[in-house]
Amino acid sequence: MASLRATTLALISLLVGTGCGNALYAVRVTQASVELQRAEQLDAAHRAPYEYFFALEHLKKARTEAVEADYADAAALAETAYHYAQRAIQVAERVEPAGPVPKASETP
Repeated sequence: MASLRATTLALISLLVGTGCGNALYAVRVTQASVELQRAEQLDAAHRAPYEYFFALEHLKKARTEAVEADYADAAALAETAYHYAQRAIQVAERVEPAGPVPKASETP
C-alpha cells in the first residue's frame, strides 16, 4: 500500500512538473474511483451518506469538466472526490449497520 502511494505521488509530481493536465486528471479520477468503490463496498451510501454523495457528485462533475477539456478544474474536483470518499470509508467503518426496520405490526 505504501509503495503504491509513493509511486502515485511520484507520478503526480512528474505530471505536475511537465504540465500534463489530462494525465494528472486521469491519475486523480482513478484514485477517486477506487476509493468510491471501497466506500460502496462498506455501504457508505447508508452509513456515511453526506461524505459518500459529496464524493460521488464531485467525481461526476470532474468527469464533465474533463469532457470539456478543463483538466485543471477536473483534477481539483477529482481530488475533492478522493478525499471525501476516504472520509466516507472512515465513517462507514465506524458506524454500525442499521438493523432491519421493524414492521408496523411488530412495534409494541
